Amino acid sequence: MDSPDNRNGIVAVASLLVLSSFSIVAVAQNSDTGEGSIVWGLILLPFIMLALFGILWSLAYPALFIWGAAFSSGNIEKSHQDAISRRMVSREKAGKEMLNTVNGGYRGDVSSSGLVHANGVFGPSHWQLLIAFFNNLVGGSVTSFQQVISAGRAEVMQRLREQAEAQGWDEVINVRIDTSSMTPQSQNNKKTVRGVEIFAYGTGIRYN
Repeated sequence: MDSPDNRNGIVAVASLLVLSSFSIVAVAQNSDTGEGSIVWGLILLPFIMLALFGILWSLAYPALFIWGAAFSSGNIEKSHQDAISRRMVSREKAGKEMLNTVNGGYRGDVSSSGLVHANGVFGPSHWQLLIAFFNNLVGGSVTSFQQVISAGRAEVMQRLREQAEAQGWDEVINVRIDTSSMTPQSQNNKKTVRGVEIFAYGTGIRYN
């Protein structure tokens, strides 16, 4: 049974062929009136645009792949260190760690509370996907993915702190982290992870 992607491709090609057939008939009818060149231009325009896109992609993808191989790990580590630095600033400003996982039953002087949440979507570069593929052949820890997830969690937790500060909460209790993979369907009808959403949430508390 054909997959939805294959059926959509067949429909698109069939529609293009039908459109081309009608356009050729129109050209034949208008060739003596001088309108044939305009119609031919309209026919060829989609193919020219596709050809230009293919040329640009064939040049851009290798450059982006090399850029990812050279700088992706460094950029992720830089982002991780930036989140850690911002966390230290938040701790110094609040005088304590604002986030904790307790349920809040240890204090009774609460004046107000509310939901606080933050999220982010993170994914590896194609170079890191290639490294992970070879890593999976022999098994073990997938370091490239672990680096992305660690940096993503640090960033989202810091966003949660900053969100709590912006809303004026004194503390965020019962903090939890959820993750969900973003898996667009590939052409071979297999689902592969292209990104991970990290969602952190908790209960903001304001004391008397």
